[in-house]
Amino acid sequence: MPAHLYVDGYNFYYGVTNHFRRERDLRGYSLSGLCWCDFRALVERHFLRPGETLGPIRYFTAEVTGTTALNTAECHNQHLWLDALRTVPGLDIVYGFHQRPDPKHGREEKQTDVNLVVEILLDTLASRQRPSRVFILSADTDYMPAILALEERLDARCPVTILLPPCANPAAYAERYRKTQRELHQRHAPSRPGFPLDVRPLSEEILANSLLPYTAPTPHGCPPYWRLPASYLEKMITNPSYHPARKTLHA
Repeated sequence: MPAHLYVDGYNFYYGVTNHFRRERDLRGYSLSGLCWCDFRALVERHFLRPGETLGPIRYFTAEVTGTTALNTAECHNQHLWLDALRTVPGLDIVYGFHQRPDPKHGREEKQTDVNLVVEILLDTLASRQRPSRVFILSADTDYMPAILALEERLDARCPVTILLPPCANPAAYAERYRKTQRELHQRHAPSRPGFPLDVRPLSEEILANSLLPYTAPTPHGCPPYWRLPASYLEKMITNPSYHPARKTLHA
């Protein structure tokens, strides 16, 4: 049975851009292009165990519309990104929605976290192709009760690996996880022993070696403003076949 990957799209995006924005002036260029991520390559190159394969990928986001966009370019940029993402084999996009921007509180994304948990439960409980392992790419601690249920309580017991975006602190995440686990155990004893917490931070090097091709088979490919400097890529890329200037996906 293959592993499954579930990506919290906005959590990943803001986790990368907010983290690397801090030293942008010192570097002289942006690293927001690390978000041009090939999520299949990310897991297959860096996180699969020997003999393990990656099956379906579910990417969770909320569509930006004319009434919910924060600026005039946001709709266009999201469409470019999602078009590129659809070239990743086995990837499905699951949509929530945005509430209209509020002058005081801004825009609110709805249903992403619920959709992600529901898809995991459907895949592990109702699917004929149950995952051998679940990867969740998100630093959102709201998923912790569902993770613990999947590992300790449900009949379809399944190990979970958390892929943490760069902005997240692995030690703080682990502490919050253990606290959530203790609180759940006080209310209900686990049905079986759980798996050890498996948290994998997404480093700058891992992200730089997991990029989609800049010539992705879409009408526009990767826009210039999302492309990383050639000198940076030369320094960071560990395998020539991983370079985003390559012509094919998953070289």
